[in-house]
Order: sequence, then C-alpha cells, then structure tokens
Amino acid sequence: MSEKNEFSRIVSVKKCPNCGGELNKGYFTAIWGMYWDTEKHGLSASLRDTFLAGWNKQFELENAPALRCERCGIAILDYGLIGETPRSFLKKCVQCRELIPIASDYCPKCGTKQKEKEG
Repeated sequence: MSEKNEFSRIVSVKKCPNCGGELNKGYFTAIWGMYWDTEKHGLSASLRDTFLAGWNKQFELENAPALRCERCGIAILDYGLIGETPRSFLKKCVQCRELIPIASDYCPKCGTKQKEKEG
C-alpha cells in the first residue's frame, strides 16, 4: 500500500485538535507496548510466530498510520488495520457523522470537538 493510501483516512486532520500544533506522519506498532516511529518496522515471521503463538490477532498492531503532535504528544491513529471494532465501542461524530471511538473528545476524521455526555 502506498504512503498516500495509508494516510488517506486521517490526512484530513491538518492541525492538532488539542493544541493546534503541527502533526507529523508516522507509525505506531504495538506488540507488548506502543511504539512510535516515522519509519515502518515489523517483526520477522519467526519472531512473530514465537511471540504471538495463540494470541488473538486484535492484540497485534503493526505499522498503523498515525499523526502525532510534537508539542503536546496527542496522536491520531488509524486503528482500522487491526480489524473491526465492535459497534458498542463506537459513536457518530457530531459534525461529519463518521463512526469514531466512543471515548473520543475530538473526531479523528474531521477534528471536531464532541459534545459532553449529558447526564
């Protein structure tokens, strides 16, 4: 997949929704921790088989495209690569109506601040 296509779902966010800072393109890898880098990385097939034998695929996340703010550290992650998120973990953005994580304060697609839960 080309870099343009990898970032196509998050590239519409131009500034950090938290502080307005510049966002840098990079990748998150999560295998026994969460790691950020501007280059792709991955485990070799033999290491992957050893470490992940019997693990559910949802616990493995390799090279997920992301945007990260150097100023405040917030990251917008395209988690779509790890499989389908259960509908009960999602809500619709108040602006663009895209499905986003239920705990999001800002929409990772359009950057709009979400309304506080009334209660």
